[in-house]
Amino acid sequence: MSDAAVVALDPVSPSHQGAAEVLSAGSPLRALRRLDSMLAAALEAARARYGDDAESDAFRGLYVTVDQASGPLHGAVGVPLLAARSPAEDLRGSVPAWAEICSTHGGWKWLRSRYGLSDRDMDVVLVALAPEVDLRFERLYGYLQDDVSRRRPTVDLALDLLSCSAADKLAARESFAADAPLVAQRILRLVPEQRSVPPPLLANTLKLDDQIVDLLLGQGGLDRRLAGWCTLVDPHDGAQVSSPLPEDEHVGLVAAVRSAWQQRPLRIVFQGPTGSGRLRAAKAIAGEVGIPLLVVDVAQIPAADDEDVVALAVREAELQGALLYLHDVDVADQGLRAPVLRGLRHLAQSPGAMILAGDQVWFPPGAPALGELRVSFAGQGYRLRRDAWARGLSSVSVRDEDLDLLATRYRLRPGQIAAAAAVALEMGRARAAAEGRVSRAPTTSELVEAARGQGGQDLTRQARRIVPLHGWDDLVLPDDSLEQLREMCQQVALREQVLTDWGFAGQLSQGRGCAALFSGPSGTGKTMAAEVVAGELGLDLYKIDLSRVVSKYIGETERNLERIFAAADHADAILFFDEADALFGKRSEVRDAHDKYANIETAYLLQRMEQYDGVAILATNLRQNLDDAFTRRLQFLIEFPFPDEDQRRRIWTVCLPADAPLAPGLDLARLGRDYRLAGGNIRNAVLHAAYRAAARASPITMADLLYAVRREHQKMGKVLGESDSFPTPEQSGA
Repeated sequence: MSDAAVVALDPVSPSHQGAAEVLSAGSPLRALRRLDSMLAAALEAARARYGDDAESDAFRGLYVTVDQASGPLHGAVGVPLLAARSPAEDLRGSVPAWAEICSTHGGWKWLRSRYGLSDRDMDVVLVALAPEVDLRFERLYGYLQDDVSRRRPTVDLALDLLSCSAADKLAARESFAADAPLVAQRILRLVPEQRSVPPPLLANTLKLDDQIVDLLLGQGGLDRRLAGWCTLVDPHDGAQVSSPLPEDEHVGLVAAVRSAWQQRPLRIVFQGPTGSGRLRAAKAIAGEVGIPLLVVDVAQIPAADDEDVVALAVREAELQGALLYLHDVDVADQGLRAPVLRGLRHLAQSPGAMILAGDQVWFPPGAPALGELRVSFAGQGYRLRRDAWARGLSSVSVRDEDLDLLATRYRLRPGQIAAAAAVALEMGRARAAAEGRVSRAPTTSELVEAARGQGGQDLTRQARRIVPLHGWDDLVLPDDSLEQLREMCQQVALREQVLTDWGFAGQLSQGRGCAALFSGPSGTGKTMAAEVVAGELGLDLYKIDLSRVVSKYIGETERNLERIFAAADHADAILFFDEADALFGKRSEVRDAHDKYANIETAYLLQRMEQYDGVAILATNLRQNLDDAFTRRLQFLIEFPFPDEDQRRRIWTVCLPADAPLAPGLDLARLGRDYRLAGGNIRNAVLHAAYRAAARASPITMADLLYAVRREHQKMGKVLGESDSFPTPEQSGA
């Protein structure tokens, strides 16, 4: 720093020159002229108090002589350095008053008016600021405090410089009270010495907050402590962002922010799942008002320490003149909820606007009363999804049928749609480059694949994804069961049209999803049917892993299920509960605590199933074990009966792939007639026979199939008579 004011403040110099005169009237350092005068007088007083030899003693303050120890006993208690002179008188003349300084520098003016600081408070800030300007002030402060190890100003030094009597010094302590603006508003911190017992107030070091330092020195940019979890979005960077909200709702929010800006506190609540367009709406509001947006990712805030992290962000928004946006407030852990509450209280004391966004926004019971507007992003309808797809694919020509399909089938949020559209465009470019063509428009299958890729990341941690391999031709069921499966697919595909366009959603407060029960003996095709439905709808199928769900600890099962349903809400997936009776069992009479908590689990599932908006399939071998209350919450109850003779023959035919080598003379009609096996058993028998044939390097024979049937009966614990004429291993070629 080249300012002569700093150079002149050498504590060992016999003369002090007020070279701060070179500072321009608008310089943020002009206030140092006040400090210049105070320190000049303090240096003269210190020389008189400590003696002429103090300047030449290199170890001054590191040891105490008898004379130094007995000196304070002969003087008045609590007398400040400038007791003989009035600081107010010393600062007259050419030294600028605070009113003048604040009139020429916006940072000082904002600090004084925002927190209602007195002249004495402003002088304390000035004393604490000086070492941030030049480290040579540390040498000066060490000399004035008669201790070379104290290089930062203490409360005692500040009171010495700003008081002219012992009584005045005692009265000035109120500037450092817990409710005083300097401390309560965290303008500066009182840093105690490292002692085994807490030090007195006078021994605390003054540390000016970094935000205030940057403000007073005229430095812009984001506070360094906010890096990593805060982003400042300039409304003038890039194109204007369009809001995903309806036009009238967006206009109303813009008007509310404009009317509250610099006038009163305003809290806006954006409630909806991740990717539903909450951040996009906030950017659109800030852009239209013409102010920056300060985005705070609450989930990334480090573990709470002595910093009021959210209050810090609130003040940063004030300093930047930005609209504050707290992202994912509901994921804040218990250690961050207190800072969030302090941040809300900080906002209540200032005219500013804040947007709190979350899936289920958390509000502490002690939050201050603010103007509050609530906006729901939970129900992004068909038209908004279609518009988002059209925006994301605007660079290529996409058929209206494809846009309708994507908007209807996949309930993605705008953020997910934008990501899916980018992936689809890249897939189209790669395909066009491989084929040597110019066209880059993605195909329907590429669009569907990109859309499906946006869901399920969270769900994979709770369930197992099943890739559908079977189609309608692989299902061998009664006509009525097949018809119900097709009706189920139609209901899911036409859900948006019926609920949204035809207005039926207004009659349903909950239960907008589709739940089906597949009941029947083991091996009758329930899992295969779930795959066929998922393939027909183009949705991912996730099988719930009971080992990750069921817990012996009270309440843990419900928490695991809630994670699954919450993840499924964001994934557009089909939940498949195999062996559903293990979770959806009947409630029983309460005889002990086990019965009580088992009934609570069932009651929770009843409520959560009714709230779920997606597709859920329950499969069970024991329908009678399910609670009757689930029946009302099911849109479809599809029976999977044991196959009859003709169905068994068709299953044998379907299970033999077209590429498998088959020996002549396979009597599939006999297999279907003579052996009562379910579809799953028939599939196992065919696979067993294929491995036996492959071991001989020969086609699959009737003997292989009969041998495999015998093994399948052994697995089921059934013994067949000699009349069944099963081949021996030698006869079958083993």
